Amino acid sequence: MIYFDTHAHYNDDKFKDNVDETIKECIDAGVKKINIIGYNVESSKKAIELATKYDELYSVIGIHPSDVGKCSVKEIEELYIKNNNGKIVAIGEIGLDYYWVKDNKEEQKKLFIEQIELANKLKLPIVVHSRDASLDTYLTLKEHPAKYGTLLHCFSPTEDLVRLVLENKYMVAFGGNITYDRAKSFPRYMDMIPVNQIVIETDAPYLPPVPLRGTINTSKNLPIIIGKLAEYKHIEVEELSKIVYRNSLEFFNIKE
Repeated sequence: MIYFDTHAHYNDDKFKDNVDETIKECIDAGVKKINIIGYNVESSKKAIELATKYDELYSVIGIHPSDVGKCSVKEIEELYIKNNNGKIVAIGEIGLDYYWVKDNKEEQKKLFIEQIELANKLKLPIVVHSRDASLDTYLTLKEHPAKYGTLLHCFSPTEDLVRLVLENKYMVAFGGNITYDRAKSFPRYMDMIPVNQIVIETDAPYLPPVPLRGTINTSKNLPIIIGKLAEYKHIEVEELSKIVYRNSLEFFNIKE
């Protein structure tokens, strides 16, 4: 089977001592492509560096809502201009996160909108983070649509977000979260989302799937995720692997 990890953070400090070894192990395990996701200027630079080093890697650059006020969208645009080698495939991860901080919602929305506008300017899709902010994510994307594609990362279905996905044919990414106990509410939503709107991810080093909770997650764990997704969608694993791989290539406009 072939795999595309659409969301991993090998630019994270947890991999600083073994990043090359880890990436090579993942490639040897059948992971054909990996997106390295930025969340501020520094991590976006590292994402670009890794994507430049490995043919199998691509970079996604942007500012996470937790980094509001720490860096500017102009810096992200300058990174793109200086490194536009065809391996920067999206703006992300961007969005809204009210889990940790709730008193800067307007600042988060402003940063989100500015990065959507940047993606439109650069003709790139966006990768969206939404945590405890489903209604505001829904409203922001409705009022400020991304013209070249929207992918909701680490998708946790809510009525607002599923409606947004179905209305606009957005892509959703499922990771280790679909193996957790709290995912028992997923089946109804899973039936609603067409398989051609689904990709997979790990969010490495975070969100390791069951039964690997408490370990450092890597792209080698994608078979666990695709296996669980196949159960939800009632599709053979090998067939589903091919479908989500093709979906990933098409969404990020990557040629084989």
